[in-house]
Amino acid sequence: MLFNKKLKQIFIVLFLFIPIILLYSSKRTSYKDFNYNELLQTAINKGHINIIIKMDVPDIDRLTAESTRYKTGNTDFFYIQSAINADIELEKAISLTTDSVLYKLNNKSYEINHTFSTLPYLALNVSKNAMKSLENAPEVVNIIEDKPIPLPYIIKINAQNENLKEPKLSDSTKIIGAKDAWDMGFTGKGWYIVTIDTGIRRSHEFFTGKNIVEQCYSLKKDCPNGNSSMSGKGAAAHYESFYAGYDHGTHVAGIACGNNKKGFYGVAKDASVIAIQVFSRFSAADCDGAPCVMSYDSDQLKALEFVYKKRNNYKIAAVNMSLGGDKYSNQDSCNEDYNLEKMAIENLNQVGIATIIASGNDYFCDGICAPACISSAVAVGSTSKNDKESNFSNWDSALLDLFATGQSILSSTDNNNKSYAYWSGTSMATPHVTGSWALLKQCAPDLSFNEALNSLVNEGKPVKTKCGTGHSKPRIDIGKSIIKLIKVAPPINFSIEQKINYSLLQTEYLNLLTWEANPLNQGKNIAKYKIYYINGSEKTLITEFDPSIFVYWDRKVDKNTEYTYGITSVNDEGDESFTAFVTYKQE
Repeated sequence: MLFNKKLKQIFIVLFLFIPIILLYSSKRTSYKDFNYNELLQTAINKGHINIIIKMDVPDIDRLTAESTRYKTGNTDFFYIQSAINADIELEKAISLTTDSVLYKLNNKSYEINHTFSTLPYLALNVSKNAMKSLENAPEVVNIIEDKPIPLPYIIKINAQNENLKEPKLSDSTKIIGAKDAWDMGFTGKGWYIVTIDTGIRRSHEFFTGKNIVEQCYSLKKDCPNGNSSMSGKGAAAHYESFYAGYDHGTHVAGIACGNNKKGFYGVAKDASVIAIQVFSRFSAADCDGAPCVMSYDSDQLKALEFVYKKRNNYKIAAVNMSLGGDKYSNQDSCNEDYNLEKMAIENLNQVGIATIIASGNDYFCDGICAPACISSAVAVGSTSKNDKESNFSNWDSALLDLFATGQSILSSTDNNNKSYAYWSGTSMATPHVTGSWALLKQCAPDLSFNEALNSLVNEGKPVKTKCGTGHSKPRIDIGKSIIKLIKVAPPINFSIEQKINYSLLQTEYLNLLTWEANPLNQGKNIAKYKIYYINGSEKTLITEFDPSIFVYWDRKVDKNTEYTYGITSVNDEGDESFTAFVTYKQE
């Protein structure tokens, strides 16, 4: 609800803003680039308008650069404290400029939708008079209308008519090499993936035992607490089932990191989830005849900022987004129209967090949907099990980055805690890439955004477009990407068998460990193998072997007792591989 600021507030804060007024007094802003007159007319016609203001914050470039020096995943106390201090300095500068803009709106009708602390933005609902007050505000660089964006159209498949030749989730994880990564010990453990989507059914069996962080942003105040934002358990709860797309976020999260502990997995099966619900309810009249959910730009920006601010709390690999914005075929046009989102995504890139976005399902051969078209985002298209571009997948040779399997993917839905459904779309392809990013970061935590993207691009399988141009894009193979990154690989076919040694004096039980040289280590000068006892997270060295030996007898073990061993390869420079594991269990 709009409200009027009291006149006496002017005098309370006047002294505070004199320096700011003087700072901006010599600057004037041109509104021709963002259609000020059009925005004003909308405010006149409707009586109000939702807008996002980009502000000219003094020293913003330096302050942002100082803040983005601090990457996600570093647990050192002093490092984190320095990151917090840098963020506080950035927040102070933005807050001061925000207050200066709001001061100019005293006595005008407006409502704050969202403020920001790491991005120079301010989201408001303003009357025509408030809009007029912004025309000559020197702090204002840009104004856009804050509009809702729908979900991409999703193809839902009747399980009874399911084409078994199409990839289910268990098939698609193999196709993209996730199983190879798991076999090498990379499951996403210790890392978080983010879904900026319609929320999550946290009680679903596909998220058993996972750490789930929840957040909500809804301009229409549709968060569970009735406000425009909410944090904590239950914040990202899905909407009612009669809203089209209500369980989209649960399906996406399942693909990225689901694990029912019964042998059915998403890509980063041991990763955790940050689920951010950014959609609001809309009536049938707004949604082509059926109630639906849509997401405002400012809610998405708040979600991206939330991820950035939480980089010191959690090891965050990547952000997953699926939105059905306008079609673009020109990079500059997309970047210009979505410059606010671009800055937020670039900040995340700088701190080691990728933003991965579905390209859309409109059958385009000459463009993809926003915001996937943003240059700093990773735009994902969909392929079939046979590595053919999906006919619905949007294509642009310049704007699309990667392919992943996205047809007929079985994942979690919201009907109940054991509900699964087959869906197709670039929204299903995108979390395959997001989950793979978590595997990649577990393997090489210090990889930059560009290094990680290049790894997926360079090791992917080229898939030609359906559009007949002869161009291709890589379908990711995370297994090959990881293999290329590691200096030394562990031995393969590490196995265990319990034997009995009978003698006159006693009966002795032994665990027989065997392994083979890893062909990936050819030419890497392997100097020795190391064998460890594994007890939870503890690893105790048992022995070391010459690389010509491939067997070890662990003597005098207890009968039918569970034992876990680890083995590594070490080259002549002392580089040690990650650990391959084997466990003996009583049958």
